[in-house]
Amino acid sequence: MADYKIKCIVVDIKTSTGVCPGSAKCRKDEEYIITARTPDVVMCGRAFAAIHPMAFGMRWSDKLQFERNNYVDVACPDGFVTYRLTRIIE
Repeated sequence: MADYKIKCIVVDIKTSTGVCPGSAKCRKDEEYIITARTPDVVMCGRAFAAIHPMAFGMRWSDKLQFERNNYVDVACPDGFVTYRLTRIIE
């Protein structure tokens, strides 16, 4: 049975400053590793709530039906930040 770690990278921020206006103030290229526990690095709680369903599905399957090129892009609830989820294959 699949049990992957998921790499989550900030790939786009739609602000003129390049910094998310939310409480976590994330920046492009920040990276988080998602496993059975929440990320060790500080991550916006709202963004985590948005990406968790996709990351959970990716952790336990080899491929989701809507994946393209082995990744899934997910936007935060406010639409400012786009996160890219990929499997870490060890």
